[in-house]
Amino acid sequence: MDPALRRRSRLPIHLLLVAVTLLAALAARSGAEVITLTEETFSDKIKEKDTVWFVQFCVPWCKHCKSLGTLWEDLGKVIEGTDEIEIGKVDCGASKPVCSKVDIHSYPTFKVFYDGEEVAKYKGPRDVESLKTFVLNEAEKAGEREYYTSASQNFGTKVRMYRRLAGSGLVLRYSAPYFLLSN
Repeated sequence: MDPALRRRSRLPIHLLLVAVTLLAALAARSGAEVITLTEETFSDKIKEKDTVWFVQFCVPWCKHCKSLGTLWEDLGKVIEGTDEIEIGKVDCGASKPVCSKVDIHSYPTFKVFYDGEEVAKYKGPRDVESLKTFVLNEAEKAGEREYYTSASQNFGTKVRMYRRLAGSGLVLRYSAPYFLLSN
């Protein structure tokens, strides 16, 4: 057989292999919006500073988990790119200690974590739009909680400092702001 003809007959096979490789890479990437959490990664991930984690807890044999289909992956795609919100899932069959630690007794269970603490449990409709609305609202609440917590901590620090200085006799109180006297 002519070498040029042989090369041309191989071209469709090479193109097919390239196409299959690209499709496989895209398929692998499409599920990347949902992060699988394990016993080794769960605690560190949910403690990430200023990050809301919306986590699905399931087991492979549960018919209710199976009936969700691609719901969680679809939510991951919708939420992808949203700052400070991560979508995760835990296989309670493989990561039993994690599920025991966060008190999972039924499947599927959906919980929101912020700065390492559970802040909400989702019990609403199981559709992408409802889940998205819920996690966005919880993220907003978490941000507000953080703002008020840090503001109250600053206020407490200022009150303690004032009391310490007032007790030392270095603060004179006028109707204007407080003045500190130096020795």
